[in-house]
Amino acid sequence: MNITTKDHYLLKIWTMLTYFLVPFLPLYLQLRCRKGKELSKRIQERQGYPSLSRPESSIIQFHAASVGELISLLSVIQTIHIQKSDQIFLITTGTVTSFRILENFLSHHPILTKYVIHQFIPLDVPSWVNRFLTYWHPSLIVMAESEIWPNFIKKAHQKKISLALINARLSDRSLKRWKICPSLIQNILARFQWIISQSEHDQSNFKQLNIKTDYLGNLKQTAQKLHFNTEEFVKLQNYFHHLPIWLAASTHPNEEIIITKAHFTLRKKWPNLITIIVPRHPDRSQEIIHEIGIVAQRSKHELPFKNGLWLCDTLGELGLFYRLTNIVFIGNSLDNVHKGGGHNPFEAAQLDCAIATGPKIHNFKQAYHLLQKAVTIIYTIDDLTNWVDKMLANPKLRKKQASLALEIMKQKSYLATDIGTYLLKLARQSI
Repeated sequence: MNITTKDHYLLKIWTMLTYFLVPFLPLYLQLRCRKGKELSKRIQERQGYPSLSRPESSIIQFHAASVGELISLLSVIQTIHIQKSDQIFLITTGTVTSFRILENFLSHHPILTKYVIHQFIPLDVPSWVNRFLTYWHPSLIVMAESEIWPNFIKKAHQKKISLALINARLSDRSLKRWKICPSLIQNILARFQWIISQSEHDQSNFKQLNIKTDYLGNLKQTAQKLHFNTEEFVKLQNYFHHLPIWLAASTHPNEEIIITKAHFTLRKKWPNLITIIVPRHPDRSQEIIHEIGIVAQRSKHELPFKNGLWLCDTLGELGLFYRLTNIVFIGNSLDNVHKGGGHNPFEAAQLDCAIATGPKIHNFKQAYHLLQKAVTIIYTIDDLTNWVDKMLANPKLRKKQASLALEIMKQKSYLATDIGTYLLKLARQSI
């Protein structure tokens, strides 16, 4: 894309607004601390102050706003590490949850741990961003999906740091908003050396804004299988033995009520049925219990009570539950969810799961289009009940549906390597 240094007038307004907000932001960060959304010992990182020493060698920064983006970036980081074993990676995130996921990932990759530094991304205040970039000064900054921080991007560009946006996403809703003032997003993204869309549909949306992107595939399709604790898996597998069991993964408000109703309907035929509910945000556990009644909580080391419901309100264990059941409904997708949008189906597909989801999956449109022959769309409680019953009663059908999804997953195994190779080339050009 053509490089431009002249700021859009709305970008100038945003910069001025952030200066105005500076006196109030420390209080905002303290409030987030009280809610568990920031780590008090590392809160200064959000103001651009480093908490670790910078190595002398060149750094590639990867920024992931949250969990989904982080997981998609890890496969690229691994391929770069294979190609350049001494490369240092600065991984920045915006949430505590994504940091915990990174910790869990590194615990399974001790060799890579020596080359990874984690910092929380500073808020988009020019002086805070400048402090961060002056200290770390990466040779390349790689952002994921739709994470756009104007001042951060502008400062990086001013410091002649190369920028790449990978697995870029532009939903139909976002497209409508950007069409109001397309020149703003054009001005911001013109600072990137490389942008690759996560789907052909996203690429088409960018094109409508006169923004050129490449399309190679969806990185989430190449992410490694979710990790799990082997000892826990064996223990739970022995505990549940041959009990009928299924999983509702990454659920959002209102979905747990429908899942619970389906559970008790299914129990009329399957009296020993175990239904695992894994909310997308574990801190909603008390809210969920208020809605569906008292249930066993994994966070309290409880196993399912007589009602067969199990609320798994822990972090980083989805890989364990996918392996435990293989019958998975993926949430944030039913009609009663406020916004919806769905969640990544590739993680379940990689782990030999039969998959169902609701109709509100617009944030993962291309992913579900790719897996359309292997995924069942659920519209009603009856649909959900009938699908789970069918999967429980017919193991061969469940296996056929899961195998079809797994076969589709194998088609893009080269993608992370190709992207990693090009990013490494960009980084070397910047040194």
